[in-house]
Amino acid sequence: MPLSEAVAEIKDGEKLVLGHGAVTPNCVVEEIVRQKERFTNLRLFHLIYLGTPVHLEPGMEKHIRVCSPFMSGKAMRDAVNEGRADFIPRHFSQVPSLFAPGGTFEPDWAILQVTPPDNQGRYSCSLSSDFGLPAARYAKKVMAVVNNQLPFVGGDNFLTADEIDVIVEHSSQPHLVPSAEQSDLDKKIAAFCAELVPDRATLQIGIGALPDAVLSLLTNHSDLGIHTELLTPGVLGLFKSGAITGRYKGIHQGKMTAAFTMGDQALYDFLDGNEVFEQYPVDLMNDPYIIGKNPRMISINSCIEVDLYGQVCAEKVGGKMFSGSGGQFDYVRGIRISEGGKSIIAIQSTAKGGEISRIAPTLSNRNVVTTLRNDIDYVVTEYGVAELSGRTELERAEALVSIAHPKFREELERSVMEQFPAKKFF
Repeated sequence: MPLSEAVAEIKDGEKLVLGHGAVTPNCVVEEIVRQKERFTNLRLFHLIYLGTPVHLEPGMEKHIRVCSPFMSGKAMRDAVNEGRADFIPRHFSQVPSLFAPGGTFEPDWAILQVTPPDNQGRYSCSLSSDFGLPAARYAKKVMAVVNNQLPFVGGDNFLTADEIDVIVEHSSQPHLVPSAEQSDLDKKIAAFCAELVPDRATLQIGIGALPDAVLSLLTNHSDLGIHTELLTPGVLGLFKSGAITGRYKGIHQGKMTAAFTMGDQALYDFLDGNEVFEQYPVDLMNDPYIIGKNPRMISINSCIEVDLYGQVCAEKVGGKMFSGSGGQFDYVRGIRISEGGKSIIAIQSTAKGGEISRIAPTLSNRNVVTTLRNDIDYVVTEYGVAELSGRTELERAEALVSIAHPKFREELERSVMEQFPAKKFF
C-alpha cells in the first residue's frame, strides 16, 4: 500500500506505538506530519527516536501528543520540560504491560519496521524486539514497513502475514550509532570496572565510549556471556576475540541475547542471519527473575548523580527530565538474585567541565531516585572503586568521598560530618 494511503487509515484520537532506535519508522511519522491537519488528538508512544523528530516541533502538540518513558535527544527533552509531551515513569521491563488489556496505553496501531519474509513466511523485527513486538501482539492493527536493508535477526522476533494489517514497502538504511571516541577518563574508569568482571560472567552493558572501553579490556577473559537490554558495537570485538562463548549462562546458553540493537554497519552485517545472536521482548530480557538465572551476572550502568547515601539518579538534571530509568533498575534487581552477581555504577567524577561533582551530599533539588541505595554494589570513577554492599552508612559515604574529584573532597567530608552522626566517634 502507498505510504500516504496507509497513514490515511489512521484516525484522529487513536493511539500509536512506534518502533524505535535503529528501526524508527521515520517515513510513517513524516507522513503523519504531512497529514497533521486531520489530527487534533493523535497519541504517539515511542522511546528512542532516531532521525529528525518533526513530530516534536513546537506547535505539533496541537495535532499530536507524544508520551514516552525515556527521553532521547534534545527535542524530546524540550517537549517534556515545556509541557508539550508527556513522560511516563516506568521500568523498561514493564513497558509492554502498558499495552495489555486494561493498560494505560492500549494501542490502536503498532507501527514497526520489518525485514522481507524468509522462506518460512516470517518477517523479522530486525534490530528491535523489545516493546514493539509485544505492542504488535496487543494492538488492534499492525502496520509493517518492509525494509530490504534491515538485517534478519532471530529469537522471539517475528511477525507473520496474518498478524499484519497494512504493509508499506520502504527501503532505507537502519540508523547507525557508531562507537564514540574514548577519552583518557573513560579508559581509567573502564580499567577499574574490568577488574570487577570475573571469567564466566554474563554481562549487561550500555552504549557509549565508557562501555566500549570496558569491553575492549575483557578480551583475555574466558567464557563470558551476553544477556543485555541493548547490544552495541563493543560486543562485536569482544566476540571476535573468543572471550564470549555463553557456555555458563543460566538461560539461552551459547547465545548472545538482547532486547534491541544500536550500532554501526559492521555490527548489523554481523547479525544478519547469524544464529549466535537472538533478540527477545523486553519483558523477558529485563525480567529480574530471568536475569537472575545467570550466575555471575554483571551490570555496568551510568547515571547523572550519586549521593553520599548511595542513591542513584539517572533521570533528571537540575530537576528537569533528561532521560529515564530505562532498564537500569531491572538489571540491578536481577543481580540481587544472581549467584555472584555485581551491580556497578560507572561515572566520571565531575560534570560541566569539572564545575560540578557528580558525587553529591544529597541528590540535587527535584532530582529523583532511580536506583535504591540498597541495590548498588560498586560505584566507579577515574579515582577508583567504592564498594558499598554490606557497609555501614558512614563507611559507604567515606568510600564515595574517596573516589570523588579531589577538589570536592573537603566539602564532601564536611557533609559527612553533618549527615552521619557516627562520624564524631571516628
